Amino acid sequence: MTSATTRTVRARRLEAAALELFAVRGFDAVTVDDLAAAGGVGRRTFFRYFPTKLDVVLGELDDALAGLVATLRTVPPGFDPVSACRAAFLQVNAYADDDVPVLRRRLRLIETVPEVSARAGVRYAAWERAVALDAAARWDCAPGELRPQVFARVVVAAMRGVFTTWLDVPAGDGARLRALVGEAFDDLGRGFAGPG
Repeated sequence: MTSATTRTVRARRLEAAALELFAVRGFDAVTVDDLAAAGGVGRRTFFRYFPTKLDVVLGELDDALAGLVATLRTVPPGFDPVSACRAAFLQVNAYADDDVPVLRRRLRLIETVPEVSARAGVRYAAWERAVALDAAARWDCAPGELRPQVFARVVVAAMRGVFTTWLDVPAGDGARLRALVGEAFDDLGRGFAGPG
């Protein structure tokens, strides 16, 4: 195993332990020392992986954004923005069943803890910029124009709606999440597909 892979595995273990602790005790009641102990590391080691306890919850959003951007780059230019985003969001939401409990804990924190939700908003703005850039290129217009800006905000809001809906399904698995993403893009496609 490479050192980068070892680091990723350790970070994921720390993250899973932290999210479980947040679920049991509540986000505000858990300290960084608690998180380090739950992950079997020291405080300094914890900070090597996560700058703050918020980053334990939100770091995955950054990874998913990188995956979204990379996937959008692979979608051929002839695809309309709805089809391109559908492909990209289906790809970044392809979770194995083993990953679902951690994902559900993360999303529940984003939905219910005001501090986490507010910081997630900053991450979601980066998602909107990525979607607007891709849509603008596909529509051959500037990213700051109204159409790509509205489209980007609607897409990200739709994905947040997907997560809220999915969390309300007690046994929501990865397949159900992907089905909801597809349904959301079916609805979006009726309003945004085709030429401008």
